[in-house]
Amino acid sequence: METLPKINSRELEQADTDPWEYLFVLIEKYHEIISGDPGGEIMKEFSDSQHTLLAYNYLYGQVCNGGFIQLIQNGYGGYIFNNPLAETLRSWGLEKVPDILDEAKVIYEKHKTKLEKETSLEEFSELYTEITDFDSLESRFFEVMDNETGILQRYVKNHITGFAVIV
Repeated sequence: METLPKINSRELEQADTDPWEYLFVLIEKYHEIISGDPGGEIMKEFSDSQHTLLAYNYLYGQVCNGGFIQLIQNGYGGYIFNNPLAETLRSWGLEKVPDILDEAKVIYEKHKTKLEKETSLEEFSELYTEITDFDSLESRFFEVMDNETGILQRYVKNHITGFAVIV
């Protein structure tokens, strides 16, 4: 069973000029659904497409704010790397972000124990000097993210019924 939010078509049309504004219309609805279920059971009803969009949002937000180390330390490592996110994004037309994810997964697996360990703020900060393997990937991510997000938006627009019920 899928849990698709209802979204007004005018709301999507108004957000259509900016890829992130458009995607956030959907993502905000997903977060409303999730926040109404503190146990997280409702996420089991999300489709693969919905999970992919959420994972891309977490990836973007975390990497832009603190890199892959922050993404993993904040508990998103498994959600990003232990799911077919890169493969799905590739099938949706993205090319560069999936390649970055494939390379980041190798680093994640290599340092998984250390990266997923609960840390103090000082230990967290030290991870950035101890594990520098992500640095070049983050730079590449920043270079391609805007274009890749535009490709993602086009895919979502063309397959909107897999993401929401439009009213």
